[in-house]
Amino acid sequence: MLPPPGHPRDLPGRDRRRSLVPRFQRQQGTTQLLSGSLWPTGYRAVRDGGRHLKSIATEATQGGTALSFLQRDVQWRKLEAALEACQRGATGVVLVEGSVGCGKTELLSRFAHEAALRGAQVLRAAGCPSSLATSHGVVRQLASEVPSGPLYATGGRPAQAALVPLAHGPRPAPSSAAAAPGRVPPAPTPLADRMPQQRSVRPDDEEAPFTAVEFSAALRTAAQHAPLVVCVDDLRYVDTPSLAQLLHAARTMRDTPLLLVLADAPPDCAERAQARTELLRHPGYMRLVIGPLTKAGTAAVLERTGSPADGNTVARLHSVTGGNPLLLRALLTEPSAPEPEHGGPFTQSALTCLNRSGAQARRMAAVLAVFEGEADTDTAARVARTTTSAAARAMGVLDRSGLTRDGRLSHPALAAAILDATPGPERAELHARAAQVLHENGARADLVARHLLLAASEAEQPADLMAGDWPVRVLCEAAQQALIVSDDSTHAAECLSLARVLCADEQNEWEVGLRQAAATWRTFPGAAEHHLRAPLAALRRGALGPAMTARLARLLVSQGRVEEAAEALGHIAGRQAGPREDPLRELFALPPALGPAAADPDEGRDATARAATALRAGAALWTHPGAEGEERVVERLLRGTPLAQTTFEPIVQAVRTLIHLDRPDRAVHWAKRLKADVQQHSAPAWWSAFGLVQAEGLLRLGDLAGAEQEAAAAADAVTDRGGLFLFGPIAVQVTALTAMGRYEEVTRRLQCPVPDELFNSVYALDFLRARGLYYLATHRYRAALGEFLDVGRLAQRWGLDRPRQLAWRTDAAEALLQLGEHRRAERLVVEQLGLPDARSPRVRGVSLRLRAAIAESRQRPRLLTSAVDELRRSGDRVELARALAELGRALRRSGEESRAGIVTRRARQLAQDCGALPLCEQVSPSQQGRTRQEEQPPPPQRPEPAAARTEQLSESERRVAALAGYGYTNREIAVRLYITVSTVEQHLTRVYRKLSITRRQDLPMELQFELMEDAARR
Repeated sequence: MLPPPGHPRDLPGRDRRRSLVPRFQRQQGTTQLLSGSLWPTGYRAVRDGGRHLKSIATEATQGGTALSFLQRDVQWRKLEAALEACQRGATGVVLVEGSVGCGKTELLSRFAHEAALRGAQVLRAAGCPSSLATSHGVVRQLASEVPSGPLYATGGRPAQAALVPLAHGPRPAPSSAAAAPGRVPPAPTPLADRMPQQRSVRPDDEEAPFTAVEFSAALRTAAQHAPLVVCVDDLRYVDTPSLAQLLHAARTMRDTPLLLVLADAPPDCAERAQARTELLRHPGYMRLVIGPLTKAGTAAVLERTGSPADGNTVARLHSVTGGNPLLLRALLTEPSAPEPEHGGPFTQSALTCLNRSGAQARRMAAVLAVFEGEADTDTAARVARTTTSAAARAMGVLDRSGLTRDGRLSHPALAAAILDATPGPERAELHARAAQVLHENGARADLVARHLLLAASEAEQPADLMAGDWPVRVLCEAAQQALIVSDDSTHAAECLSLARVLCADEQNEWEVGLRQAAATWRTFPGAAEHHLRAPLAALRRGALGPAMTARLARLLVSQGRVEEAAEALGHIAGRQAGPREDPLRELFALPPALGPAAADPDEGRDATARAATALRAGAALWTHPGAEGEERVVERLLRGTPLAQTTFEPIVQAVRTLIHLDRPDRAVHWAKRLKADVQQHSAPAWWSAFGLVQAEGLLRLGDLAGAEQEAAAAADAVTDRGGLFLFGPIAVQVTALTAMGRYEEVTRRLQCPVPDELFNSVYALDFLRARGLYYLATHRYRAALGEFLDVGRLAQRWGLDRPRQLAWRTDAAEALLQLGEHRRAERLVVEQLGLPDARSPRVRGVSLRLRAAIAESRQRPRLLTSAVDELRRSGDRVELARALAELGRALRRSGEESRAGIVTRRARQLAQDCGALPLCEQVSPSQQGRTRQEEQPPPPQRPEPAAARTEQLSESERRVAALAGYGYTNREIAVRLYITVSTVEQHLTRVYRKLSITRRQDLPMELQFELMEDAARR
C-alpha cells in the first residue's frame, strides 16, 4: 500500500517528526445518518506540518476545548498514566465505557494523538453494525498497520480485503533499534502490502488471514521497537473472530509494552459479557466511565458558544439533553433552543443515539413513547414482553444517554420522533399490548381505549391484535364516559366504531350499533340512521331482544322515523303483558297526550288498535302535548335543564312547543341561546336542530329573510350528512323563498333527490306543505291540493293532526278556492274552526280569513276584522298582511274608500317589511285605478325607531292611535277600549300634535307593532 502524498515517510528528520499526526482528521460537525447510526461523512488530510498538531495538543488545556471534551480531566489523567506505564514496558488494558454520544470516540481519538506525539505506535480500528457479519473485519483493519516482518516469518497468510484504518501512528522499521532522540524512523510497509499473495489455506478457518498466535506474535514484535497502543472503538460491534484474537493478545501478552484501549457502551447494553470477564482477569485492567455533563458542564458549553447562560436556560437544556454532549451540541444548533424542533438536529441525533444503544433500549424507548409519559418498570416490561430486570437495564441505558429522565422521555418531540421511526406493525402491536396491560392493571376505560384506537389505526386487521371480548366492553364504557363526562361525541363515535368491528357475534354488534346511533346523531345524522339498519332488520326477523327493541324504538322516535318507531313499539306491546316501563319517557319535556303507558290495556288484544296507539306514541314527541297554560312549565324547564346527551330531545321539544303555543318570539330567543351553548359541544347536528327551530320561529313571526338565512345555515351545518333531518331546514327555506317570490331558488332546492324513507318520518309533513305552497304560488293548484291532502293523511295517521302545528285544512282550502270548489273549501274551514286548536289566535285568524272569502260580501268586513284582531295577537306579520289586504278589498267593495285606503297601506307596509313581494303585488293592483306602473309601491322608507317616535305618547294614546291606524272608526275604537267617542277624538288630537301629522294615514306603523306585542303578551 503506497502512502498518500505528504506522508511522514517522505519528510526528512525534524519535519517528519512534526507531522506525526493521523493522516485523516474527522471534519467536525459533518455527519450523516446511515442505517440508524451517526458516522463521519469525510476526513480531511493534514499536510500543514506541526501547526495543526500543536492546536490539537493545546486544545484540551486552553479555552478552545471541544464541547464533548469538557469534564473529562479525570479520565484523561488515568489514560496518561496508563500510557506512561506502557512506555515503561508494562502491558495494560483500558476499557472506556460511556453511553452513546458521551464522547468515547473523541476521547479515544485524542488519546491516540497524544500517544503518537510521545513516540508510541498507534493502531486503530472500529467496529460497526455491518462489520458483525464480516469475519475478521476488525483485525484486518489492525493488520493493515502491523509491520509485516514477524508475521511473514511465521508463515502468515495475506490479509484479504484489508480495511482502511481510521488513523495511523508512526511505524519504526523492524530491524532498527529504538529511535534516536528527535528522530522517528520511517514506517515499514503495511502487512497487507508485503505478504505473499499465494499461500496455503488452513482447513480450520478458511476466512482467517492469520491465527491468533500469529497476530499476537506480530504485535509483540512490533512492540519491541516502540510502545504499541491499540485502540478499538465500539467493542460490541467487533466480529467474534476479531474479538477472540484481541482477547488472546490481552491474555498472552503480559510483559510487552502494549496498551490495549477498548471503547464500549455500558454493560447494560453490551452483549459481550464473557469478553468483559476475560478482560477483568488481566492484571493491568482499568475501567474508565464517561458520564454525561453536569449542569455546570452544560453552562460551560453554553458560555463557549457565546449564548447567555442564565439559570433557566441551562436547567432546561440539561433537562432536555440529559447532559449528553452530542444531544446538547445538536440542540444548540436549533433556533428554537432550548426547545427542540420536530424533526430537527436534536431528534435526529437522539434517534442515532437510540439506534446505537441496543435492541432492548430501542424497544423500551418505543414503549415509553407509546405511553406518552411515565410508565413504571413492571408495566413497561410487560408491554415490551421482557423481564423486569431487562427492562430496568434498558431504562438505565436510556437515562444515561440523556434520552429519558426518571422513566420519562425528555421531550414530546423525541417521543413523536421515536414513534415515527417505529414501523407501523410494531407500533400497532405495542399499543395493543399497552391496552391489554393497562386493562389488566385496572386502568380507566378511556386510557385503555386510546391505545386500542391507536393500535387499530396502524393495523390492517385490528381483530388479530385484540382477542377476547374485553376490548368491546372497554370501548363501549369509554364511549359512555366520553358522552357523559367530557361531552366528546367524536371520541365516543370512534370508540363505538372500533367496538363494532371487533364484535364476534350479531347480538353484540346490534347492541353496539344502537349505541353508535345515539352517539353519532349529534355530528352525523345520516350515519346515525344507517347504524340502525342492522338492528331494525333483526327486529323484523324477531331476533332482537326486548331491551334492545325498546332502545331501538327510542332512537327511531328521536330521529322522527314514525312508521319504524311504531313497528318497534308494536313488538314491545305484543311481547309484554301488564304494566311496563315507557321506553320513550326520557324524551319528553312535557307528558304526551297519549303514550304507551297511557293506552287502554284492552287495546293490546286488538292488532289494529295496538298499531294505531304505537303510531301516536311514536309521533307524540313532535307535536304539542295538548295541555293549555304550559308556557311557564316550558320556560322553567329551559332555564333549569343543562344541555347534555340525555337532555337534548326534551329541550328541543320544549322550544318547539313554544312555537305551537303561539310564542315564536320566545322560541327564537331560546334557540339563539342554545345554539351558543352548542358551540362548546362540537355537535353540528345539535346546532342545526336548534337553528331549524329558530328558523321556524322566525317564519311564524313573518321574518322571511331571517328564516331563510337560519334554515340555510342549519342545512349547511349538516350538508351531505344530514340524512332525513336535512329536509327540515329545506322545508323552511322553500316556504320562506316562496313567500318572498324567489321561485328560481326554490326550484333548485326542490331538485334534491327525495328518498322513499322520508315519507315515513315527520320531516315529510313540512316538506310536503312547503312544496304545496310553492305549487300554489306558481298557479299549479291541483298539485298543491294533492300535497296538502297528503299532509293531512299522514298527520291523521300519526296523530299529528294539530292545526297549531300544521294547518293543512286551510292550505287545502286556498287551493280549492283557486280551483272554484267553494263547498269543499268551506267544509275544511268549518272543520278546522271546530277543532280545539281553533282557540289559537293564528289558527282562528287564518280560518276566519278563508271563511270570509267564501261568505257573502256583506259578511266579509266583519269576519276579516275578527281575523285581523286574532292575527295581530298571534304575531304572524305575513298572515296579518294577507288579512289586512283582504279587509281593504272588502271595505272598498262596501264603499268605505277612506278606511280601505288606510288598511291597504298598512297591509302593503307589512308585506314590504316582511319581504313578501308577491303579497305586495297582490295588495297594489287596481286599488286606486292606476296603471301597473303606478301601482308599484315606492321603496319603503325605514321609519325612525319606535322609541324615538312614540315615546312622547301615553299608553292610552298609543292604543287609540294603533287602532286608528288599522282603519277602525272612532266609534269602533270607543267600543273596543270601553271609552267615549269624545275621549277617542281628544286622544287622536293630541297624537296628531305630538307626531306633527294631520291625518290617520300618516300614523306610524310602529304603533301597530307595539299593539301586536301587547296583545301577544296578554
